[in-house]
Amino acid sequence: MRFVFKIIFVLLLTQCNGQTNKNKAMGIETYNPEPQIEQFKKQQYRLEFREEKLFYNDIHVKLDQNMAYYEAIFGKDYNITDRERIIEYKNLPISLNKGKDDQVDNIRIQLYYYNQKMLNHKSDNEAWGFPPKILDNEYILIDGLPLNKDTDIAVFNDMLISSKKRTFKQRFKGTRSVERNYISKDYDYLENIYIYMGELTKLAFIQYSDSSTSSD
Repeated sequence: MRFVFKIIFVLLLTQCNGQTNKNKAMGIETYNPEPQIEQFKKQQYRLEFREEKLFYNDIHVKLDQNMAYYEAIFGKDYNITDRERIIEYKNLPISLNKGKDDQVDNIRIQLYYYNQKMLNHKSDNEAWGFPPKILDNEYILIDGLPLNKDTDIAVFNDMLISSKKRTFKQRFKGTRSVERNYISKDYDYLENIYIYMGELTKLAFIQYSDSSTSSD
């Protein structure tokens, strides 16, 4: 009987080790999202995608609305640039891009902020650090999983797969962004979430768009 138990124990141990090695190869073993999710819940400003819908502090944020709509959600602490087409918030990592109809069709969420002057002095600034618009310990949720400027997109996709959620197309090798999109049942509109690669960090920003503009 002891011999039988030993065999069962060895089989179970082999299966566990096999799963552990598989998880380790996928990067999942070292990625426990619970602490980041708890941190997200404590944040003053919480940005989250549930499927292809954007939420700010649990308020659904729609595209193709006028500025009065966004002022009611995000407030009025912003600058307007580029012929009054780009609205950059001072207190939030958010900028809005208005189309020709003066409605916002593009929302950009900055994961990490840097400018060209910083890039010209990359080595020095890596030592000094940059002023991120979202603090290093803050997160955005996508389908319940935390993401910030240091997130490995391949590991993030593995977590989405494990959660049975839709993933992003992994095209970083050829382009600077990964994406996923949603087409309404009646094909009236198309919404996209793009995650852009950073030059000094793994990820730079997220763009939520209805594809009617190409501006960053």
